[in-house]
Amino acid sequence: MTQLPVHSLDGRLLRLFLEVYECNSVSRAAERLGLTQSTVSHGLDRLRRGLEDPLFVKDGRNIVPTAQADYLAPRIRAALSSLEALSEPQDFVPARETRPVTIACNAHELQDEALAIFRALRRDAPELPVRFVPLNRESVARALMEDASVDLAIGVHVGPHAQEFESQTLLTDRMAVFYDPAMRGPVEGIEDFAAARHAVLNFGGGRPSLVDQRLSELGLEREIHLAATEIALLGTLLRGTDMITTMQARFAATSLSGLAHCPAPIELPLVHYDMVWHSRHSRSRRHLWLRAVVMQAAGQKLP
Repeated sequence: MTQLPVHSLDGRLLRLFLEVYECNSVSRAAERLGLTQSTVSHGLDRLRRGLEDPLFVKDGRNIVPTAQADYLAPRIRAALSSLEALSEPQDFVPARETRPVTIACNAHELQDEALAIFRALRRDAPELPVRFVPLNRESVARALMEDASVDLAIGVHVGPHAQEFESQTLLTDRMAVFYDPAMRGPVEGIEDFAAARHAVLNFGGGRPSLVDQRLSELGLEREIHLAATEIALLGTLLRGTDMITTMQARFAATSLSGLAHCPAPIELPLVHYDMVWHSRHSRSRRHLWLRAVVMQAAGQKLP
């Protein structure tokens, strides 16, 4: 294989490759980079000629990486991370930082933490603009893929993150059963829990919830009498009924305030909230500072 001359590799060409790799689309990569499709295609052609590999091949309407592209991606990602770290001032001072910080999260889940993070950022960097944007997605990493301006995404861990992202557990929570104390009392065992009328969050997808999986393992099932896509609406509709809902205990202070709650009578794992960032930021002094502030503000110790 003919080597691509090192002097012809610049950060822009490497970034172009990674965008196409992560998007599986030349048009989407061009949109994210603010370039024309022909410019992106031309850049890919330079890499293909130099590496003597197609890098991406068509698969229906999309493109998929070759084995060589899969081999190169993590190495290019690491190289870009190092380049970005070199471009930052050696004397990075948070108090002088004015570039906006954007954090994607769901306010109803992390209201107290968002307030603590905002105050901590403003304390260290008084002139720093801070944006909180809604996550509203199953995958926290997707927010970072779809909006390059997002520095961090914070959300419930639902599975392994793609290789271009890094993550750290920010906090954990336990599940609890919520109910209107004017309409019923706490659940008194598994049978009472299974026989109750249940309210749930339902975003579609058709996959059984963890609660349903646990009940099924015990040879039980429950009846769903209410489903909503927003926790605040679910709490409003549940009030004045004898229904119960199984949610993170932290909602007692926000969307489900005013409802009583008790421990779930079935064993459920803790809910982990991940802080996720694109690996291109891994060595950035600015981002290292940001992640440290967020971890400390959430009451966790840095590893």
